[in-house]
Amino acid sequence: MSLRENGHRFCLSPDWQRARWLSPTIRSAMYPDWLDVTDMDSDELAELLIQKLLPPGPQEFRAAQGELPI
Repeated sequence: MSLRENGHRFCLSPDWQRARWLSPTIRSAMYPDWLDVTDMDSDELAELLIQKLLPPGPQEFRAAQGELPI
């Protein structure tokens, strides 16, 4: 049986620097803030990671600086 078939979930750490298979018990006790990406296909996971890695655009930059949008 695979890890998935045994109930494990593939999860990303909150800082998106690590990923691992976690059992339900271990995940709930030690990694509750990790993101479960088990059911994402490759394209969904790539899109998620790319969005996280891209620098903010002009609107996000203005919002972070407290400026009003033009």
